[in-house]
Amino acid sequence: MRWVKDEPVFRTVLTEARENIFVDSRRNTTDLQRLIFDDVVLRRPEFAGLLQTLLGLSGDSKCYYLVLCPDPVHYFHRQFGKYPLLEIDYGDSDENYLVALNEDPGGSPIDAVGNNWWACMILPPSRKWFSHLLRSASDNGGHLWIPREWVDRVVEGHPYLRVEPGGARSSRKGGFEKPA
Repeated sequence: MRWVKDEPVFRTVLTEARENIFVDSRRNTTDLQRLIFDDVVLRRPEFAGLLQTLLGLSGDSKCYYLVLCPDPVHYFHRQFGKYPLLEIDYGDSDENYLVALNEDPGGSPIDAVGNNWWACMILPPSRKWFSHLLRSASDNGGHLWIPREWVDRVVEGHPYLRVEPGGARSSRKGGFEKPA
């Protein structure tokens, strides 16, 4: 795991994250199925295991963890000189994941990206899946969007996930890669 410092990569991931917010709010439709879970799971080893499962299923070598709120540019980048964006590699350990979420961004441990967030997004370059998390007093602030054919396998291996009935349809395709 590492902090992403490259502004073009940050901008690309931020743009994709904002597009996925429209999917999660159901303003845009998708072929993906939404699973729900308690957002506190984000800070547990089993969530790191889920990310490794998803990376394996999608064939991605990495995914990105991005804090969306507080504002990644006007708050986080101005305050700490870095973006609240982590690259999580396939094969990263649960321990490395938790250490990275709790890392002091620069003179303010309370602002670690795993602590100081109201909304965050986790997404791979392939766009085959994503997770949008919103801090919630309920147990449904975590939203994971995955291909329908993965649902049984993913829920079986991660029983804290719950299938949300229904779902929307579209032809969301494509992906993004690191800018040249």
